[in-house]
Amino acid sequence: MRDERQESWKIQVPFHLDYCLNCGQAFRWKKRGKHWFGFINDNLYRIEYDESNKTIRTLRIPGDSVRTTADYEGENRLQIERYFGLNDSLSTIRESILSNLRENGYNWFALKFEEIFSKSLGLRILRQDVWEVTVSFLLSTQTNIPALEKKLDALCRLFPENEVRYDGESFYRFPKKGTLALLCEEDYKRLGFGYRSAWLCQLVRRFSESDFHSLRTETYERKLSFLLTFPGIGYKVAHCILLFGYSVLKAFPVDIWISRWIKEVFDIEGAHDQLATWGQTAFGEYAGYAQEYIFNFCRNLAPGGREI
Repeated sequence: MRDERQESWKIQVPFHLDYCLNCGQAFRWKKRGKHWFGFINDNLYRIEYDESNKTIRTLRIPGDSVRTTADYEGENRLQIERYFGLNDSLSTIRESILSNLRENGYNWFALKFEEIFSKSLGLRILRQDVWEVTVSFLLSTQTNIPALEKKLDALCRLFPENEVRYDGESFYRFPKKGTLALLCEEDYKRLGFGYRSAWLCQLVRRFSESDFHSLRTETYERKLSFLLTFPGIGYKVAHCILLFGYSVLKAFPVDIWISRWIKEVFDIEGAHDQLATWGQTAFGEYAGYAQEYIFNFCRNLAPGGREI
């Protein structure tokens, strides 16, 4: 009999499930009707959020190789709340960002940002697996979100041992480093990764779990410098890894859309590292939250929003 664990509880803080999972920070969650399906700590979850009564409902659907319900007593809710950053105080974050904008002479934009923030209220930075985040954003270079989602899905399907089936559909855990080490550059090229294939091969060869995990205790500068030593990881990708993999909330990823937005709104141009530094100065210690709210506004909420 399948070992499932279903729970529901009230969320006492602003939360928007769709924004969290559909704003360019995670690429393998799938929406089926009112439910989202995805993996947290290698367990498949079915999650829905009822906005009318502020209730989250989760169903954990483990495969054969993960822990049992008895092992998870008391952990299920904690995992969900941690993954979705539900302990982040959005009111504190909002006030900090607005204060930084005003201190840097952007009073005129503070009013606009309040509108952006209110329209995306409930969007939170996810706490994701560093390995999956690193591979995903390495492959994101010059790739839009729908194409990246397809590439990652194709990669995961190469390993049927990672399959978890539910309601007639197959879902796949993300392959570990040792699993990807079984592939060569030509294998990645057949998946459509192109020039990124060489980058991924080098990442797999050089990646050390101990190095990546030890980075958690290092400074922002040390983390950034280390990530930039990997081929294919420039400032944009490094800031994505810092924000979505290491929860460095002052990281400010700058892709072509954010750079265009900065140019349009502030008439400021520069290289990715220069614009990231500008964003951190303008928005402060929660610059990463500001970036995600702006990204979500441009992609999903602005009139005539563009595919990013």
